[in-house]
Amino acid sequence: MFLTDLGTKTYLSRQSTVSWHGGQAPQGPTITVDSQRRYQEITGFGASFTDSSAWLVGTRLDSAQRDAVMRDLFSRQGIGLSFLRQPMGSSDFAVNGNYSYDDMPAGQTDPTLAHFSIDHDRAYIIPVLKQARQLNPELTVMASPWSPPGWMKTSDSMIGGTLKPDAYQPLADYFTKFLEGYAEAGVPVRYITPQNEPLYVPSGYPGMSLSAEQQNNLIKNYLGPALRDRELQTGILGYDHNWDVVSYPETMYADPAATGFVAGTAWHCYGGDVRAQAVSHNNYPNKPAWHTECSGGTWEGDEQAAFAAALGLVINSTRDWAKGVIRWNIALDQNNGPTNGGCPTCRGVVTVAQDAAGHWSYTKTVDYWALGHASKFVRPGARRVASNSLGAGDVQDVAFVNPDGSTALVAFNSANSQKTFRVQWGNKWFTYSLAGGAAATFTWTGTQHGTVDPAAIGSVDIPLENPNGTRALISYDAGMLAHQAQVRVGNQWLGYTLPAGASLTPPTTAVPLPRGAWTVSASASNATEPPDKAIDGDPATRWSTGRGMRPGDWFQVDLGSEQTFNQVVLDTTGSSGDSPRGYELFVSNDGTNWGQPIATGPGSPVAKILIPQVTGRYIRVVNQGDAGNWWSIHELNVLGPAGPASVAAGSDSGVQRKTAVLPDGTQLLVVYNSGRSVATFDVPWGDTTYAYRLPAGAAAIFTTRQG
Repeated sequence: MFLTDLGTKTYLSRQSTVSWHGGQAPQGPTITVDSQRRYQEITGFGASFTDSSAWLVGTRLDSAQRDAVMRDLFSRQGIGLSFLRQPMGSSDFAVNGNYSYDDMPAGQTDPTLAHFSIDHDRAYIIPVLKQARQLNPELTVMASPWSPPGWMKTSDSMIGGTLKPDAYQPLADYFTKFLEGYAEAGVPVRYITPQNEPLYVPSGYPGMSLSAEQQNNLIKNYLGPALRDRELQTGILGYDHNWDVVSYPETMYADPAATGFVAGTAWHCYGGDVRAQAVSHNNYPNKPAWHTECSGGTWEGDEQAAFAAALGLVINSTRDWAKGVIRWNIALDQNNGPTNGGCPTCRGVVTVAQDAAGHWSYTKTVDYWALGHASKFVRPGARRVASNSLGAGDVQDVAFVNPDGSTALVAFNSANSQKTFRVQWGNKWFTYSLAGGAAATFTWTGTQHGTVDPAAIGSVDIPLENPNGTRALISYDAGMLAHQAQVRVGNQWLGYTLPAGASLTPPTTAVPLPRGAWTVSASASNATEPPDKAIDGDPATRWSTGRGMRPGDWFQVDLGSEQTFNQVVLDTTGSSGDSPRGYELFVSNDGTNWGQPIATGPGSPVAKILIPQVTGRYIRVVNQGDAGNWWSIHELNVLGPAGPASVAAGSDSGVQRKTAVLPDGTQLLVVYNSGRSVATFDVPWGDTTYAYRLPAGAAAIFTTRQG
């Protein structure tokens, strides 16, 4: 057992052996580990040798200090980091400003890449990467551009803009030249992403807007074929951005021409909820997840809060299917730099700084110890295994089985006070008390004996068969209900998931109701963005709360008279991140008596709330969560039934159906399309039958619960 407790200045320190007891643990808080239920294979844990980080380690530290910090980071005697994400060119952390591998004078282009060179990286980036590989031969390297060369972009700069129509093939060739150059230099790159944070365009450092449709085009028509034709085995990870736009990577999964080129999704932590990784995994269960950036920084609060954030990322990201977890900068100086127009408050895994005499040395930050609780004990090729978590404000955990058969359990007490808990593994158990804010990693060897009650884990696994004989696995727990749409039919809640590319069509077409007689109101409004901006027909205007959204915030529509409708659409695409954090939809005839909600679901940039046909005059949407973002609506529409709907032809060939029941009684039906074409099937909601279209490789989950 290894402990980190900032309160006692204990850092990843080996403690006395903990003894097993035979049989069933006594009543009390218990973490049950079931190593027979296995999930994703682990790539590793790590950070990024940005230009700034590599410069600090490679040129500021003397050889002895450099060797020491590299051993501490990458060797088994240190914390054994095994996963690095490398910027392709400059990012917001670069020592001498913006650079790419093919910069040209203003007004000039180089479509044949005659001037391409990775020489910039040979000075100090490639040497530290090679040293990391020597210290840890299991190291995986991925790479991402913050921007292509400026001449490929509409801005003619590494800052701003999007990809020019004639630059798709040059950009694909840019990737292949980079991969071949790095491999020749001794640093093979296992994964790439087409663009860092494609939905955010910074004004002060390299970046580029790249829509899901643009990235899909780049991958299926240029980048994927270029890698194939050059016989490069590097995998492409889609997206490389926040948890709040699940539809972005799934756009490529739903396209038969693109999906074969995309190995999985790269996620960031700066928006949305980590459970988005599990939502997307269950939507497309053959597409893995990696968590590829989440910086620590001064915004997190004091050291204890920062340690909690880092441990929370390691635990929750892997619990939600991440094969790897990457922080941001490996090293920064005492001023959180050198920066290149970006984050001035980010924290490195180590700090490299000068003392009063001018001597450079390094110190370890809380990110080092947090990563180490997993990276030192969980080897590449390990499998995450089933365990329950006591949850936020208590002991959180994640468990793994290593390739050698040993087990590692990472536990973090997210409470302020000491917690005593048991760990049950088969027919053995032990007990431990962990101080508030402390973390522990327990390791053991041996084979699990005895049966495990599935209710102790709290989730169900649904194995599905792929045509090639491999298994697609969906895992579901009660917490996932909040991340899917649900409608009330009679005394039941009927829930459904809708992967990108799928559709749920009512038996009649839907047309927008006229808005001429409508009046709208809200619980709170920005003075310059009143409620009527949400129904003015102009998507550039909006209603907003004018403050961070809070549970109970509401937006209300008076239709002017009783109307029949079956869909409400909230469009927030003009304000990224401003969609509700979960919603409830109420309908009333008098605007006073609302009864129970008739629909609930997660927020999304465009929330299409489908409901069985209902008649009413008043509609109220209620936000369910806290966020610093304002709640905004750019356009709200209510749609009513028209003529009969036509559904495009499809078949249910290759469709698998499996059922399961959660410990709380919620019934699940999983429909998986293992075929090669779109499948179509009926979904009954009471007296209404909808048509569901499901893309190849996707799964839909339908839930039924009383309420």
